[in-house]
Amino acid sequence: MKQQVDNLIANILLREGEVCLPQVGTLILVRNAARLTSNSELQAPHRELRFTREERGTSLITHLMKVASLSDERASDIYAEWRNQSLRNDILTIGGVCCVENNKVEIEAKFDSLANPGGRRAIKVTQRKGHLIYILASLSVLLALCVGGYLLHANDLLDLSSQTKEEQIAENSGINITIEPIPDEKVANEEVETIEAPAADTLTQKLPAEEVVAQPTTLPMTKGRSYAVWGVYTELKNAESAKVWLNSKYPEIDAQIYEYDERYMVALCELTSRTACGKQVSAWKAKSKNFKDVWVYTR
Repeated sequence: MKQQVDNLIANILLREGEVCLPQVGTLILVRNAARLTSNSELQAPHRELRFTREERGTSLITHLMKVASLSDERASDIYAEWRNQSLRNDILTIGGVCCVENNKVEIEAKFDSLANPGGRRAIKVTQRKGHLIYILASLSVLLALCVGGYLLHANDLLDLSSQTKEEQIAENSGINITIEPIPDEKVANEEVETIEAPAADTLTQKLPAEEVVAQPTTLPMTKGRSYAVWGVYTELKNAESAKVWLNSKYPEIDAQIYEYDERYMVALCELTSRTACGKQVSAWKAKSKNFKDVWVYTR
C-alpha cells in the first residue's frame, strides 16, 4: 500500500504543484526561472521540490477520499498507516519522490527527471570584446531561454492529453491505485509505474466531471477580506472542476475562483471579517466531513 500512496503523491505534485501531509507538513514543487550564476554561466529554468512544516492546501487524506471513493475514516486509516511506514526518526521517505530530513529535501533522480524533462543544464556564456556585443549576446540567450521555457510548458500540457484515470481496490486488500500520468501534469514522455488491481472488489475513480467553460472567469482578491478556502490549484481547469462539483453538491454555496500568486484558489465565501469567516467555516465543518480541510485566508 505504501508504494501506491507514494505514486499518488508523485502524481499530485506533478499535477497540482503541492500536497499537504497532515501532522507532517507540505511538499511544494516550485518552478525556478533562468538565472545568471556567474559571468560565464546561465542556469536553465527548472522545477525544485521544497518542504515546509506549514500545512496548507488540499490534504492527502482528501485526495484519497476523492480518488478512491473512500470514507473519511478509511482514508484517515490508510494515511495513518502510510505515515507510520514513511516517517521514521523524523526522516520522511517517499519512494520514487524524495527523502526529507531536517526540512531539507533530497529529490530522487526518477522524480527529478519527470519534473525536469530537459534536465538542470547550465549554459556557458562566452565573453567577447566590447561591452555592447557582450550585452546583446546575454540578452539574446535570456530571450531564447524564456521562449524555450514557455514552449516546454506548452508541450507538457499537450503531451499529457492521453493520460488515463487511476484505479482502486476495496478495503479488505488495503488500497491499490493504478498510477499513470494524469492530465494537466507538466511532464511529457514519461510513465509512472502501473499497479494492477484484482478483478474483484475494484473501486472505480469517481472524480467530479469537468465542465467545459467557454470563457473561464477568475476574480481578484480584495485586501483585508477573508476567504474560506476549499483548495489551491496550479491549473485553472482543476479549479473549475472543483467549483462545478461544489456548486452541484452544495447549491446553497456560491463557490468562486480567485487569482492566488499565479495559481487559482477555490473559495466557498468572501467576508470582510476574519472572525465571521472562521465561524462560517466551523459551521460547515460541523455540517459535513467534506469540509474538514477548509481553511481561512486573509488577504
